[in-house]
Amino acid sequence: MVGIMNVQWFIIGLIVTFIVNIPFGFWRAHAKRTGNRIEWILAVHLPVPLVVLMRYLAGLSWNLEGAPLILVFVLAYFLGQRTGGKLYARAVENGFDPGRNVLSILTIGREEEAI
Repeated sequence: MVGIMNVQWFIIGLIVTFIVNIPFGFWRAHAKRTGNRIEWILAVHLPVPLVVLMRYLAGLSWNLEGAPLILVFVLAYFLGQRTGGKLYARAVENGFDPGRNVLSILTIGREEEAI
């Protein structure tokens, strides 16, 4: 039995899992491109405790009956990672070197003023 699942936390958890993994996917793509294995490992594994917390808050059990819903969280995790990686690839294709910071793509096309 899945038990008493909190639907609000389930939906919030999926959204948070997806959004949080976008910058980590961006970082992962940068680490893969630069060949830094430690950064790659961190980018993949650091958001996992948050995903587990979101599943716990949603009230998902760890038995076979709860597995399909846990797989939805895993899907949100990988979609966020993939989206971040695609953002990184698109930035590189456009001739921009964003580094590992996803927020740096917000400055694409802007002239920076010297202070």
